[in-house]
Amino acid sequence: MRWTTQSTWIRIAVLFGIYLLVLAAWFSLSSVSDSMEIVKSLVFLILLVILPILAMGFGAWDGVKEGFSLLWLLAPFVCFLAPMYLFLNDSALIYGVGYSLLGFGAHGLGVLVYRKRTREE
Repeated sequence: MRWTTQSTWIRIAVLFGIYLLVLAAWFSLSSVSDSMEIVKSLVFLILLVILPILAMGFGAWDGVKEGFSLLWLLAPFVCFLAPMYLFLNDSALIYGVGYSLLGFGAHGLGVLVYRKRTREE
């Protein structure tokens, strides 16, 4: 078990940046859009599909490349905090918990691939 590597921190920083960019793009679109239906649909697409896929993708990627790290239990949640407070409200906090659970689960699957790959070498 490891706590962290430099590449893990880079992946977490990139995840944070993408979370920030996706929600900033949505926020800027929502401020110029006349259709509230499109804005609401887009935010739910982002919260329920795009951000969870990002958390799972980065968690699994790190698991496959580096092995197990407890850091992925909190990283997606922490990465979501700043964008959430900037562009959403406190009611979205539960999504961050979900992203952490999904990211950590995907990280665990990535670790299985990592272990199988290192045994074969």
